[in-house]
Amino acid sequence: MRINLTLTRRTAVLGVATLVAVGGAVAIGLSGNSAAPTANAGTTGTAILAPALAADTGPLASDAFPGITVRGAGKVTGTPDTLILTLSVNKTAGDVTSAMNGLVTTMTAIQNSLKANHVADADQKTSGLGVGPEYDYSGNKRTVTGYQATENLTVTLHDTKAAGATISAAAAAGGDATQISGLSTDLENNSGPLNQARDAAFNDAKAKATQYAKSAGRTLGPVVRVEETVSTQPNGAVSADSAKSAASGGSIAPVPIQMGSTDVTVQVTVVFSFS
Repeated sequence: MRINLTLTRRTAVLGVATLVAVGGAVAIGLSGNSAAPTANAGTTGTAILAPALAADTGPLASDAFPGITVRGAGKVTGTPDTLILTLSVNKTAGDVTSAMNGLVTTMTAIQNSLKANHVADADQKTSGLGVGPEYDYSGNKRTVTGYQATENLTVTLHDTKAAGATISAAAAAGGDATQISGLSTDLENNSGPLNQARDAAFNDAKAKATQYAKSAGRTLGPVVRVEETVSTQPNGAVSADSAKSAASGGSIAPVPIQMGSTDVTVQVTVVFSFS
């Protein structure tokens, strides 16, 4: 371990050490009236102790570094309760009006099918709309061959058990102009896993703080500040490739869907005082 110290004046420094904190940084304050030197050992976390003695200019302030800052992490795995479906309709015709009218007819049929399967209007969102010419570039020239109209729809499915049948029915309603391009999971009701992850993260931080306070010869006091970061990460989410298909008309068997799991992770930074 190599420690580099830079002294800007004639100073006697004692009690500087580097401690390793797995999964987070730790800063311990003891006493002193100048900034603590920084020790860098290239680890995932460092602990900085203030000098026990400093300079020859006067007595030390007893409360210059009165506490300890630690980071903790907690992760809980939950089961997703929501599916996000993305689909599109493409209609081609000889003119814009015909292409748009065909698009309207097909997308209306899909939306009506979703409503019939208890998908609320609020859970259906138009996420794209376009119309434009298609060209033939043969013979070294560009010739308009028709017009294509496209509309994208994002659908939130809360009934995951019925989702496979709902998706298949929507694809059948849209026919060959329908393309399902994406399917993902989400954990909307995450209060249970989130609370558990918070408890785990705080307990992790407190255990580190207790250990470092003991090593520093101090007693851990009340919490001064808590900051948190929350993230969710699906595990084995439904892939877009497994859900992508073009409908061929008629009835379609319910799409088999595996919900997988979702990790809820909480990271906290906690500042403890010394008692």
